[in-house]
Amino acid sequence: MTEQFSTKGMIRMSAPEARVAVAKHEFQARMDYDFARATGDRTDIPQSSGEAIASLLDRKRGDIVRMSRHAARMETLAGRAIQVLDDYVVGTGIRPSIPDEDNGLIDLWERWGVNAGAEGVGSIYKVQSFALKERSAGGEAFGVLRYRAGRDDLVVPLQVQLFPTEMLPSETSFLPTSTRGMVLDKYGDVRSYHFFKNHPGSKGELLASARSETFRQGAETVVHTLIRNEVGARRGEPLLTRALLKIHDLEKFLDADLLRKILNANIAYWLEMPDLTEDEKEVLADTFYDPESGKYYNSEGAEVPPPPSAETLNAPKAGTVAKVPRGGKITTSAPADSGNTFDPFVRQIGMHIAAAVGVPLQFLLGDMSGINDRLYKAVSLQFERSVKTIRRDMNAEFNNPIWNAFVRLAYAEGKWTPPTGKTVEDFLNPAWIGQPFPNLHRAQEVSSWREEVDSQFATTSDIIRRQGDDPERVRREKLDDLKRDIEAGLAPVPAHWTDATIKKHLGWADDEIASYRALNAPAASA
Repeated sequence: MTEQFSTKGMIRMSAPEARVAVAKHEFQARMDYDFARATGDRTDIPQSSGEAIASLLDRKRGDIVRMSRHAARMETLAGRAIQVLDDYVVGTGIRPSIPDEDNGLIDLWERWGVNAGAEGVGSIYKVQSFALKERSAGGEAFGVLRYRAGRDDLVVPLQVQLFPTEMLPSETSFLPTSTRGMVLDKYGDVRSYHFFKNHPGSKGELLASARSETFRQGAETVVHTLIRNEVGARRGEPLLTRALLKIHDLEKFLDADLLRKILNANIAYWLEMPDLTEDEKEVLADTFYDPESGKYYNSEGAEVPPPPSAETLNAPKAGTVAKVPRGGKITTSAPADSGNTFDPFVRQIGMHIAAAVGVPLQFLLGDMSGINDRLYKAVSLQFERSVKTIRRDMNAEFNNPIWNAFVRLAYAEGKWTPPTGKTVEDFLNPAWIGQPFPNLHRAQEVSSWREEVDSQFATTSDIIRRQGDDPERVRREKLDDLKRDIEAGLAPVPAHWTDATIKKHLGWADDEIASYRALNAPAASA
């Protein structure tokens, strides 16, 4: 048995004696992270396999993506979660914001963006919407930048062709240097992608060999946005992964409750008749039917009346009284209702699904009952942070590469030149502004913004960006409105404008400025 260890005894020992005592003592291991000992008899606790996330996704992604696709297409809450994210992350579009020196580049972007999506997708903002939906349902989305020479409908010959996750194979045994459809360099960066020429799930006349054909696309012309939840993941994980089982369980419960309601609505009547007497049973057992004569006889050959037919009751019409046979009793089928457990159950499952997809329950169900304006504001701010995080990732992975390719190609094609003193690099990787969250109390929000600016906690540009607009665009339009009002005689020239400022913005000559100054000069005191 191990000797009892005493720290008080060590104090009285000499140094050599204390070292011997410590060496002889058997210290017990700390239990902080010793889960194997604490849970040795618990076989129900799931344990990780320890497999790398990249190889794990390679083996399981196909099944997960198929389940996620089915849920997004057929299950109400799954489709609703993706639609809510699209409404709040993309909305009417995530737009670039650049310095005021070149308003023409933004105008060129908007004109090009009308037909920026290849294969009939449409505007660049529709491309963003589809990319987000693919990113949510499939875990990732690819955009291939296509050079379109000779297209009259494109002011800059560039289009974005979207590919779903199924278009990039998970296994490329024909390429020894490829992993998960991507060829990497010695630093681990992607050099090229090998996409399927046709969707592997295409049916019809397409041959099986044609479904496996691939083509190489350089990484410099591919944009790849994905949901990466762990370091080392090369392919994305669908947003619905953790909610798939709960969504399936909820749909089964809703289908069962709907069937119960249908059966309850289809009222069925049962007519219960009294049992026959012993004599009636004996006579009925001795009655036989002769098909040739169509009559009934007993065992002695004597003709007997036909046995009584089964009593039935026709459903009564509105305003009538049904006649029930003597001794009959009417009962109706009444399946058990779900009672008051339906709403709490649906809400509880909805909370699991909302937590899994990162969408608040109130936004997921579209039900704001039971919360006041302060609670709504707290929930909205929480969701807004999540939306900004998704926008940050999409801007870095998807929007910036498309914008940079657009700017460089516009410059190379002679469609745009940088202002004096600026280079093309000054306009790359801009800030992006998304649609703002709706204001619950507009007047209160505006009042709080003014207080922030007056207290110097924020700038006017900060407030404008929060509202999903570009400060430079707002200033340009305010100045344009002011100049038009001055020219129309609806507003005076600001008193702080110098003669140089008037010449710059209004284009007046010196004599016009002098006449205006004289006309608006204060009268001299007598």
